[in-house]
Amino acid sequence: MTMIKRDPSFELKKHLSSNWANDDAFLTAVLNALSFCFPKGEKFFMKSVRAFKDDVRLKDMSEEIRMFCIQEATHTREHIKYNQLLCELKGYDLEKLESIFVKSLEKSHTDKVDNKTRLAITTAIEHITATMGTNILKGKILKSDNPVVDMWKWHSLEEVEHKSVSHDVYKTINGSNKVLRIVMKLALIDLIFVITRIAIKMLKHDKQFWKLSTFKSMFKFFFSKKGALRVNYADYKSFFDKDFNPETHGSDLDLTPWKEKFSTNQFV
Repeated sequence: MTMIKRDPSFELKKHLSSNWANDDAFLTAVLNALSFCFPKGEKFFMKSVRAFKDDVRLKDMSEEIRMFCIQEATHTREHIKYNQLLCELKGYDLEKLESIFVKSLEKSHTDKVDNKTRLAITTAIEHITATMGTNILKGKILKSDNPVVDMWKWHSLEEVEHKSVSHDVYKTINGSNKVLRIVMKLALIDLIFVITRIAIKMLKHDKQFWKLSTFKSMFKFFFSKKGALRVNYADYKSFFDKDFNPETHGSDLDLTPWKEKFSTNQFV
């Protein structure tokens, strides 16, 4: 899939301190929590793919790896700004919230975890983010229309564009399918735990956690057929299919409107 370099700009200040995601406190907190994971997470992804750039040279994947890293670096930059502004507006402790994800990520930097396993982690999470991105662009998760949502749609577009890169590198170096599937299960559980923990900390800070409306939105997120977890589950599960191919997975999504919307660097 074609990847291009974009240099976006979003006016987030007016909406970021509100329940910008469907006027839903829990969904908003979950996505804000995910944003706190991106700066360190995206750097981990880039490093894990770059570790094999020489191994895949004969497969002529250097341009794909380069564009993958360019897009991920831009995501890192924009989410750093997003997180700093959110903490400024809401009074959150940026270091404390980021540290929850950092402690989880540190488990991947021990001597027991080699570069191939780190690439498997990246491949698993890239599928999770591409799945979520696909459903965001399909309108199944975010119904709101504001600059914060636009930023997530831009990010989603690029996650879909580069969804096959780490998987292709992993296959090229003969990565184990068994390891990949084990890593996927562990990565999803760990990511849900970390994001939920960060989200709850923010909701408690905002004095929204104990509200009935928050518990209703939390129940919808985890258990409702239209909640984010169940909406993503079928696509997530396809990762375990014997003939899974990320390039063709989700091919029913027409990216043309989103490529046109985000074709200019002057967004909203």
